[in-house]
Amino acid sequence: MPTCPHVPAYLTVLVDTGRVTDHSVSLIANLITVFSALAIGTRIGYIVAARGTAHHMELMDRHFEHSRQLFENQQKQQRETDLYLRSRDDLKSSYEVLGVWLHQVGQTLDEIYFGAASDNEPMREKAATLVSARPWEVVSPPASAAAAEFYWSPAVLRMIRELQMPYARFISRIRQTLKQATSERTPGPSDSEEVVWRHWQELHSLIAGVKSQAREDILAPGSILDEHA
Repeated sequence: MPTCPHVPAYLTVLVDTGRVTDHSVSLIANLITVFSALAIGTRIGYIVAARGTAHHMELMDRHFEHSRQLFENQQKQQRETDLYLRSRDDLKSSYEVLGVWLHQVGQTLDEIYFGAASDNEPMREKAATLVSARPWEVVSPPASAAAAEFYWSPAVLRMIRELQMPYARFISRIRQTLKQATSERTPGPSDSEEVVWRHWQELHSLIAGVKSQAREDILAPGSILDEHA
């Protein structure tokens, strides 16, 4: 008799020896059914478990990948924030340098103008010394501001260059005024002094325009940072 792979050996022996009753046959049939069901159920269980494990692992992989991407995005945003803050600080520092230099230029203009118009000899001598320098040197940022200029907007740089020609006209008129002897000066303002005053006002107006543009740059730094990125 063929042997069923899922039936215990003692059942096979009972059948082979012929010592099998109707009850035994029924019992054997039931046992064969049970063992077959168990074998099939076990196999199905393995398949389901394997599929469940694979699905679980896939979910875990997705979770870890999402966490990794989230961490990388957070790190990227933090780096961008730090870079922006550093650039913002550098921008602010550079415009502080600009503000100090513009203040010095304004002081120089005042010393020249009021010195040339004064009857005080030391003040006139100081004014004469100041105008002896090359005009473009006074209204050009010093070498110490070279690093700061990198952060200044194109509008600010253009407005600074526009100071040179009015300053040259101002210096030319001041030199004429200084050449006039005190004895030759008539009471009241002369036409030359009126022209000098207009040049002095014009230069201060241009300096105020540079300061105004600098304030706009500081209040809206994003556009400048993009230009220098």
